[in-house]
Amino acid sequence: MPLYTISEAQIRDGCKRAIEGLELWLRRLIDTKLTEAYGQDYLDAQKADGNRVINSSLHRALSERRSQEPARFVRPIDAAFLADQIKIICNPTLYRDLFADALSDIFPQGNDSARTFLSRLVTPRNALSHANPVSVHDAYRVLCYSMDVVEGLKTYYARVNMASLYNVPTVVRILDSLGHVVYLSSSNRNPDGPAIVDYSRDKNSYLRCGDSISITAEVDPTFRPDQYEIEWLIANVGGSRTTGERLHMVLSDLYVSTRFCVVCRVISNQNWHKLGSCDDQIDIAYKVLPPI
Repeated sequence: MPLYTISEAQIRDGCKRAIEGLELWLRRLIDTKLTEAYGQDYLDAQKADGNRVINSSLHRALSERRSQEPARFVRPIDAAFLADQIKIICNPTLYRDLFADALSDIFPQGNDSARTFLSRLVTPRNALSHANPVSVHDAYRVLCYSMDVVEGLKTYYARVNMASLYNVPTVVRILDSLGHVVYLSSSNRNPDGPAIVDYSRDKNSYLRCGDSISITAEVDPTFRPDQYEIEWLIANVGGSRTTGERLHMVLSDLYVSTRFCVVCRVISNQNWHKLGSCDDQIDIAYKVLPPI
């Protein structure tokens, strides 16, 4: 369908999901390759000549972001946005040694080609992130370039036998009204069962009867919203099931508990599910104090 025939809101939503999907897949590639080559502390790694693997200015920017929001940026690469990712991938040495194999089918002309095409997405990406308009021309670029890279990386991972055995929608980020932001990745979740986000021992996160809490779950944007449902339940208290990407509730005395656990489940439209009755599950725990 020509983009000029649909609303600006639909264009923005589609482009934002495409860019977010691209950033997720590039983070996966960078984290995998740099960890294999330099270990999990690759942000601080040095080459044989004593120079940093990640140049000093980018190292400083990523380190500052991580120090300011450690819960949000679990891995070093989680603090890297698209422009930062391009700097890492398109570093000539890193591209040649680590990334060329994965990206050669997408960018057969090499590093300079990758830099040119990926850099064209930075301006619309920033516009989308700050609620600024994007042109139809930029929207076509975002959708085409992003999908080309993501599909190419999926092909690469399948070729090297790293494709997921279960291609299902999963939660990539959890946000709540207390200001917590958690990116979910292989480093902080169980690949074969529910992930746990536990605030029940954090005194600054204690809740009390009468408080309200909102929690938002963001699912891997490479899956369309019509391909799955997000379900919310309370694990240790009976209650009604609700759906949607955001849960909002006011806490009554029914929810007083040393471990009040909100369960977020993602259920695809498939006839089978990775975890039996759902495809992903996140348990978010808080402590709810009794009335004063």
